[in-house]
Amino acid sequence: MLNSSSSKWFMNRNSMNWLKTHCTTILKTKQAHAFLLRNNFFQQTFAVSKLISFLSLSESGNLTYAQKIFNQIEYPDMFIWNTMIRGYAKSSNPYKAISFYYCMIQSGVLPDNFTYPFVLMGCAKIQEVKLGERFHCEVLKNGFLSDVFVVNGLVQMYVSCGCFEFGCKVFDESSVRDVVTWNVMIGGYCSQGFYEKAFEFFEKMREVDGIKPDDVTMISLVSACAKLGNLEQGRVIHDYAREYKVNRDVVLETALVDMYAKCGSIEFALQVFNGMRVRNVFTWNTIIGGLAMHGHGIHVMRLFERMKCESVIPDDVTFIGLLCACSHTGLVSEGLELFRAMKEDYHIEPRMEHYGCIVDLLCRAKLVDDALAFIENMPFQANSVMWANLHGACSITGNFELAQKVGQRVIELEPDSCGRYVQLSNFYAGIHQWNEAQNIRKQMKSKGIEKAPGCSWIEMNGIVHQFIAGDRSHIQTEKIYMMIEEMCQRVKLAGVHVSGTTHVMFDIEEEEKEHSLFLHSEKLAIAFGLINTPPGSPIQIVKNLRVCNDCHSFIKIISQAFNRTIVARDRSRFHHFREGSCSCRDFW
Repeated sequence: MLNSSSSKWFMNRNSMNWLKTHCTTILKTKQAHAFLLRNNFFQQTFAVSKLISFLSLSESGNLTYAQKIFNQIEYPDMFIWNTMIRGYAKSSNPYKAISFYYCMIQSGVLPDNFTYPFVLMGCAKIQEVKLGERFHCEVLKNGFLSDVFVVNGLVQMYVSCGCFEFGCKVFDESSVRDVVTWNVMIGGYCSQGFYEKAFEFFEKMREVDGIKPDDVTMISLVSACAKLGNLEQGRVIHDYAREYKVNRDVVLETALVDMYAKCGSIEFALQVFNGMRVRNVFTWNTIIGGLAMHGHGIHVMRLFERMKCESVIPDDVTFIGLLCACSHTGLVSEGLELFRAMKEDYHIEPRMEHYGCIVDLLCRAKLVDDALAFIENMPFQANSVMWANLHGACSITGNFELAQKVGQRVIELEPDSCGRYVQLSNFYAGIHQWNEAQNIRKQMKSKGIEKAPGCSWIEMNGIVHQFIAGDRSHIQTEKIYMMIEEMCQRVKLAGVHVSGTTHVMFDIEEEEKEHSLFLHSEKLAIAFGLINTPPGSPIQIVKNLRVCNDCHSFIKIISQAFNRTIVARDRSRFHHFREGSCSCRDFW
């Protein structure tokens, strides 16, 4: 506790440093506040600014308390005004940053080069580009466009509000740019999904200004590669990080783990993870989620034990990853035990996602009665995804009466989803109720709902090649269809594949159904890969929908017949096909 005999410490530089280091908690800040008041030092702005700084900017601070102290200051200086504006700009109520700015002007204090970046931050958070434009005019009038901090604030504001044209204009016309300026543009393009533009800016950054990228640059680009599923580009960015000796903190390394997992290279993800010196719960969640997506449930269970041994406390996201791993691998008892431990041992209240994982787990294991009982005993209403999973399980297990009821329930919950109609239509087609299947399709048409076409991608030498079912638009179409014929011949010779024609919609001959299945987009993408890659090399494709049963069985045989590893990423997980088997163990 402070005492009055210590009052002389305010008269030297050490006193200010002491106050700065002392204000680390609310309690200590209150002690310092009381001491200032008791010894009549409160109006010394250099001292009270330390209280304001902690309360406004620290994660453990309190803006309301900072406001009360601010209101007691007779003549707040520029630093104190800026600190309050900055604190509110970062807060959940950034409008108050704008209000503080105008109060500052009315009090006769003029803004400086630190004021505008904070005010522009507030404009960006509330998406008020018109207000931002007014501050842009003030910046121009007051001659601050030559200040790199102000330029960065303007570019950030325009980019955050989606006004890339104005952001680029400020960027291009600025004579002062640093790594932050470039990061704002690159990060902005990534956040809006303009990934190729982000990569272009990265190249310009290196070539035009010769600026060395930092960890923020790399995190944006690595995250872009993860979203694109672009493994080749991701490896290049990783190499750049090594070349430029970028600080590889836990955030960047976690982003690399995520990128490799989402790009299909779980081995590299594990390599980066195991090489990390520091790992937090987000890192663990990333690798657990990645392994789950690749169907490595047993590995996930071992990793969770290791996580506990390293005294890392799991959170709700950890358990989503764990339960997904159990679901994708068929670990029913392990999943149910984790669900119990989550509630009873870790005192984490399950969310809809956790309940959904358990429903998915039981449905994939074909435990229809257990899944239905679980849904009926949930503390809240099940969503359409849970009912859709139950419908799928009913169809597979032959519980057709329940499947019809559940299918209608799904459509009632999600009347505008094409996927729900297609699922029910396919169910009726599967049991040869063609009229019912057609009626569902007519309902879709009458509501203007269109089925999303199946589409697959494969990247080759930096170029992404896209295919839809029955596609004949590719420049190598003739070769692709010749390869399809060869693939079909090899599959027939293997003699273990039976075409999954059950869910083909139309009431046509089996031979015609088989032909339509052979032209699914993933088969075309794989045929293209077989033509354009060396024998024995891996092939990786991406599909926007779930891989159908027929294609899954077909690709397993192709992997063996052509001695290839084929990695297929569909909308929910990765499938690694090797030597006639899939990593999902036919459990997807």
